[in-house]
Amino acid sequence: MATEFKNSKELFEYVRNYDSESYFSLTDLFGKYNFPSINIDDFEKLLFRPETLIIDARSEKEFSQTAIPGALSFPVLNDAERHNVGLVYRKYSKNAAVKLAMEYADPKLTALESFLINNNAKDKKILIYCWRGGGRSKYLAYLCAKIGHNATLLTKGINIYRNKVVNYFNINPFPCMLIELSGLTGCGKTMLINSVYNDIPCLDLEKAARHYSSLFGYVPYKILNFSPVFNQSAFENNLYENLLHNFFHFPGKRTFIIESESKKVGDFVIPASLFSAMQNATSVLIVSSMESRVNRINHDYFGVDLRGITDMEKILTEKERFFRKEISNKHYDSAMQSLKKGDVFAFTELMITNYYDKKYKDKGKKHNIEISADNLPRAKEELINFYRKYTA
Repeated sequence: MATEFKNSKELFEYVRNYDSESYFSLTDLFGKYNFPSINIDDFEKLLFRPETLIIDARSEKEFSQTAIPGALSFPVLNDAERHNVGLVYRKYSKNAAVKLAMEYADPKLTALESFLINNNAKDKKILIYCWRGGGRSKYLAYLCAKIGHNATLLTKGINIYRNKVVNYFNINPFPCMLIELSGLTGCGKTMLINSVYNDIPCLDLEKAARHYSSLFGYVPYKILNFSPVFNQSAFENNLYENLLHNFFHFPGKRTFIIESESKKVGDFVIPASLFSAMQNATSVLIVSSMESRVNRINHDYFGVDLRGITDMEKILTEKERFFRKEISNKHYDSAMQSLKKGDVFAFTELMITNYYDKKYKDKGKKHNIEISADNLPRAKEELINFYRKYTA
């Protein structure tokens, strides 16, 4: 049985001891099993349903970078195992790689049985995918079958899902209408989107990026222990998941509330067709008092225990030359001093007044309605009413 290897030399010494007569193909193994498959369009119809159990058979790293909405991770091969199998496949023998993969996968049967019990698999439709719908997803379906569970495979795996995402965001013009929330930094746009998320369709760009779209924008998600988004593909996948969530919960609705943004959210570029639709969207202006804006930003960026101070100070230090140029030496020194003293109110008010309000001015759009976010229940009601009248 495969064990941990200190280096590739040990790995290859191990597989060289295989008896070539014990080799057999996965085709032979799966031959007696008729695993049903499903295409991506039918697969999407089963998302967000409590009677569906979606299992990602890829490694932990692959899953952490991007996954299909609602999927749970059960790696047939973990990161290290996948690396070793790939190395044997490329450098030695496909047959030996298959045998090694099976040695890694088979002992996971007991863990899989517990996983399925814990997720009430007996009462659900099990859907499995891997990268291209090949060996890993079929092997996991094979293990499921050994313990009495039938599984359906996603044809071509998450790769076909990714193709669907790319194709969707290449539709021009963008196939949905948008109502854009505009307003100064800290005015409550994100808060308002969160408050109406379950009442009307919303597209949350910042949540998709895990970033508040500013130089300090990753901090709010970091202090809440959200995992970062690793690449542009994952950002777009998150946006598409957001759309699918709305299509499921608000059938027939194709108008979305969205927050005004520049072309990028953190490190990620908003798809061109979506950004073009934002430029032409109906505009709602969100306003708020300075005190409310400061308190809101402090809550989001520092947390109730001020845990965000360390990261904010780090960013201010790393971007020192930039900020000294943008807000002057005097204001930069005051901002840094306020952070060191823990006076986050003074820091935030200074940054709003001397940086954000000057840099992010009104885009000159004509606003259809103005809503004050100082009273959240009232603001929520006004936005929902506006949306329903607009889409009636």
